[in-house]
Amino acid sequence: MTSKGKTAARLLIFLVLAFGIAWIPAVIMNKKIGYEEWFVTDHYFIFVQFVIFAPAIANVLTRLITKEGFGQTYLRLNLKGNVRYYILAAAIPIAVGLITGLAATLIYGKWDLAEIRSHASWKTALGFLLSTATAGPLIAFQTFGEEFGWRAYMNQKMEPLLGTVGTCILGGIIWGVWHAPLTIEGHNFGKDYAGYPYAGIALMALFCTLHGIMLMWLVKKTGSVIPAAIFHAVNNNGGFTVGNMLISGIKDMEAFNNSLGKQAIVLIPYAVIALAVMISMVIEKRRTERKE
Repeated sequence: MTSKGKTAARLLIFLVLAFGIAWIPAVIMNKKIGYEEWFVTDHYFIFVQFVIFAPAIANVLTRLITKEGFGQTYLRLNLKGNVRYYILAAAIPIAVGLITGLAATLIYGKWDLAEIRSHASWKTALGFLLSTATAGPLIAFQTFGEEFGWRAYMNQKMEPLLGTVGTCILGGIIWGVWHAPLTIEGHNFGKDYAGYPYAGIALMALFCTLHGIMLMWLVKKTGSVIPAAIFHAVNNNGGFTVGNMLISGIKDMEAFNNSLGKQAIVLIPYAVIALAVMISMVIEKRRTERKE
């Protein structure tokens, strides 16, 4: 088997495992117990962790099954010369959150400084912003399960086969579709929207594509999966909450945060950043290939 053939076989095995390990228990739990009970509460914590760590488990199992070994795992911190990327890993999701909050007010609400001030004083807001940024490294274990699979394995096997752009697009779609058992149950956008659940799955794929481009860039720049896990953790656990402090004129915030309208706003700054980052990765790869 050729080198590309081995790479493709390993990629296929990884994807089958990553989807199977996550989807089989998720579908069963959704049917037998119900999404709210098993995923939202802490009653089935072990099952939740098993599902979200499925890509990492698939990484390890694929290496063992194919006898690939554990070289180039991207687990080292590689801080020397890369501290700025660790800072960006926490700063970008927060910046996007702030932009999203401001855009939400301008598009769906109305500018009301008194309401914005009522959310928190500037000292409280600054403290929350800093705590969100610094908490990223501490809670990155929550997202490591996905990043160690998608970025540290899938991307590495996919890029030699499909190139940088192909990996960005197909890799993001695969990652987004992987969330489908939860998206269908309303985890990301609820259920009350036009085109449910297919529109939600498609939007998740688009979001993951844009998100995944930036995560791929961080791994390429640092040679480590840790900044990607930090970025993912900050994004999931506070980036948009910080931005919510800038929202005013919207009565039902809970409904808005789960709406497709809110998610569409999020896509705009991510799309701009992702496009710039993808272009830079393509240019850098071409330079490297010319030197070689």
